[in-house]
Amino acid sequence: MTEHLTIRDGRTEVVFDPASGGITGLRDLELGGWLRPGAGPSLFVLEIPRHGDRTVVAATAAQTLASAVVREDGRAVALAWDGLVTSAGERLDARVEVTAALDGAGRLELTLEAEPGEAVVEAVRFPSLAGFRPPEGERLELIRAEYSQGGTVALLPGFENNSPYWGTTFPDYASTNLRPEVVCNPTSPFVALAGETGGITVMPSAPTLEFVGWRVSLEPGYLDSLTRLAGADAAVTLDAIQMPTPSDGRLRAVPVTLAPYRGGRAQALAPYRATQRPSRVPSAAWLREPRTWLQVQLMSTENEPRYDFADLAAIIEECAAGGIGAIQIVGWNEGGQDGLVPVHRPAGRLGGEAGLVRALARARELDVKAVLYVKYQWVERPGPHWAELEPYACLDENGQPYAQPGPVYHSARKRYGMSTPWYVPLCFSARDLRARFAEEVARMAEWGAAGVLADESLYHGRALLCFASGHGHEPGASAYLWDGEFVEDLRRAAEAVSPDFVIAGEGCYDGQFEHYDLSYFRSWSERHLPIGRELRSDVRMATAVIGFDDRNMVGQCLLYGYAMSLEPYNFKGRPGDMPATLAYAAAVDRLRARLAPWLWNGAYLGDEGWPRG
Repeated sequence: MTEHLTIRDGRTEVVFDPASGGITGLRDLELGGWLRPGAGPSLFVLEIPRHGDRTVVAATAAQTLASAVVREDGRAVALAWDGLVTSAGERLDARVEVTAALDGAGRLELTLEAEPGEAVVEAVRFPSLAGFRPPEGERLELIRAEYSQGGTVALLPGFENNSPYWGTTFPDYASTNLRPEVVCNPTSPFVALAGETGGITVMPSAPTLEFVGWRVSLEPGYLDSLTRLAGADAAVTLDAIQMPTPSDGRLRAVPVTLAPYRGGRAQALAPYRATQRPSRVPSAAWLREPRTWLQVQLMSTENEPRYDFADLAAIIEECAAGGIGAIQIVGWNEGGQDGLVPVHRPAGRLGGEAGLVRALARARELDVKAVLYVKYQWVERPGPHWAELEPYACLDENGQPYAQPGPVYHSARKRYGMSTPWYVPLCFSARDLRARFAEEVARMAEWGAAGVLADESLYHGRALLCFASGHGHEPGASAYLWDGEFVEDLRRAAEAVSPDFVIAGEGCYDGQFEHYDLSYFRSWSERHLPIGRELRSDVRMATAVIGFDDRNMVGQCLLYGYAMSLEPYNFKGRPGDMPATLAYAAAVDRLRARLAPWLWNGAYLGDEGWPRG
């Protein structure tokens, strides 16, 4: 071994420790180094439970590199380790191979394969890189995407912790932690460690639906815990946590790319955006027009009949009179909103199928596009459909159904979780289950609905992986692998009845935009970042507007090209309940219609389209 093991191209230099093989230096040749000297070598961590101790790991710093072959052009190296030393001091008969390659434009791709032998590898942190710091004097943030939007997390000098401190050694921010039921695979399609003049985007090298969880840890911890400030010697460790399933005795991690960038958020997103597959182009022409929506709940899961189907027809007439061009109809089904899922039948106490069909016909007469709210991710337990659908439930590693509390509504016992049924996620790997849902959606098209909006379609609760052995997939498969097939099955069935039928989803994660026609979400936050729009300028998004003179939210919609979903009284009201917001939304839609090539169908450029200086 040479004293230094280095690969570089014209943009980036990566230095490896010749003894352990871990990375000790990562440097943008213009902006400078990103890894703090003295942090120690780091590259991978294998979590390997041994003899009842589930905290045992094999980390790079404790290993001895067996071989390192640098490519002739000096841009890549193949590393190998024979035998692994665990944190308990045990030596395992296992082999790990890592390839690190620069692409000539400064992007580093890392791949890992392992032959664990008799060891059981529960998780792979790859890459696991310690010692990240921004250039001197700059702040460091984490950028991530979620729920059709995104956000930032402060890392240095102040660090935003979301970890349960009793279960961690360092403050950390993880893309789930205490709420694993509201994330997807990957938990964010990318993350970026962002300084003020540049940073590093970290992402799967190609689009994937496999589990990747992102975690950043502050080491050694806070200097001042009240202000959440770190000391001058603190640095951040980044872990991409993976759960690869063994095949033919080998583990293959999802390849990950580190892409240094110079500039702001637009430059941080560019490496990931280049890997995206094309967005779906909706067949429904009305989605290419600026239309304000109304969302209205007819009945909640508490079964109180707020509006019947005759009232719905009158609400649709109010929409037409007020310039509202689409309506999302919630709680139209037996059991009310979120009740008796995943079966949807028109509620008898609201007027039954005949009453719903009449209301939908009135919507077509007035050109108000009526979209029915549906929920197919879960089956209620207890509930009338549990026994029939239990075979399709996603199971955890212990063979138990994943579960989470069901809907929380008005009554005190529901609000405090005393009488709430459990939601158990269903595995969409089953063709016959998807066919059942598709047949139901085709029936909605026959009734005259313009589309459906699949609620909570972005996630499968706690079922990030499904360990069921009778579903036709390998135990431990990503629960997200069949999301696209689910949507396309619904589409084929519905479009056989109505060619322009719309299939929308709630808070689509990025890959779902290849299948869904529209994403509905909520963005009423001062910290809202339009990362979903910045990633995909060509997709349709709608966001909730609940204020009674909600000019700020209407302005947000105008700026980012979101359709407005008016929702007085948290979508329990009617258009006339928010006259000021309705009037302003109508004025904005008239403006968008007049300037549609820019304000509705144009590409959002952020501040990139404005002159500098």
